[in-house]
Amino acid sequence: MGLVLRDDPPKVIDLTGREWGEPSAGLALSIRELKREEPGHVAGISVVMKNLGTDPRTLTVPPWIFFYKIEGMELTPYGRQLMDPSQKRKTADVTLGPGEAIETDLPIAKIYSLKEKIRVACQLPDGTALRSNQITIQT
Repeated sequence: MGLVLRDDPPKVIDLTGREWGEPSAGLALSIRELKREEPGHVAGISVVMKNLGTDPRTLTVPPWIFFYKIEGMELTPYGRQLMDPSQKRKTADVTLGPGEAIETDLPIAKIYSLKEKIRVACQLPDGTALRSNQITIQT
């Protein structure tokens, strides 16, 4: 019995119609609600970080769920347990070439007590704050 390895095709990020937060340090964030499988069921949000600069950017970041902060929302009991700061988190280097973007889906409905309007923020390794556009979640 052998091991089969395959290369998945790179994920294509649909940037069509996305609104962006204020650029900072050559990067910009965009969020939008993920498609709902059932009416009234919030699946989560898609967060895209894009390199607007002409040079590659390498960021050392924790797992995305810890890197991105949902502004103005309280954690659920499950979310408090998951996001406990005492847990050790490995970091990873992420490189974005000029014009490249990376997308992360965040399951916010299980982690946060949902509010109507949300925005995502993160702090880059150099201390620069980056904020997304604001969206309205239909709860």
